[in-house]
Amino acid sequence: MSDEKTRKEDWEEIGRDIEAKIRKELASWAGAEETDDWQTIGQRMESKIRGEIATTVGAEPEEDWEQIGRQVEKRVKSGSGKWAGAEPDDDWDTIGRKAHTKIRADVSTSLGGEPDESWDQVGKRIEQRVRSGLGEWAGAEPDDDWNTVGHKMEDKVKTAIREWLKE
Repeated sequence: MSDEKTRKEDWEEIGRDIEAKIRKELASWAGAEETDDWQTIGQRMESKIRGEIATTVGAEPEEDWEQIGRQVEKRVKSGSGKWAGAEPDDDWDTIGRKAHTKIRADVSTSLGGEPDESWDQVGKRIEQRVRSGLGEWAGAEPDDDWNTVGHKMEDKVKTAIREWLKE
């Protein structure tokens, strides 16, 4: 036998041994026999995984993927609904509207506004804070408009660059 043929046969044997070990491990985990074909092992693995996911989301292990998906949706809808202040029997549209209202109220009150302010009012509060913050940095007055704030920012940046260039 040539050395090349022997090397090839050695690698083929190693490949078969690797496959046998992987088949044995996966079959054992899935509850199949190591002599089962890959399709049977795969089906057992899918069944086991589906059962574990079903149990995790509160479904029965023998339920199909569609039933599991409905259970997942039910849990997501329930959690989202609770967070948004929706009723258990509210539909997705209602939950979405209540979530929108809650987000707007949370943002508005975090900016010192009222919970029922419109997005326009919330936007104006944000703009005022940004303009005020940048203006303060640039040496502008709190009532200065964007044009004035922009010019003072420009002056401050130019001054900083000129000072840096002198160093």
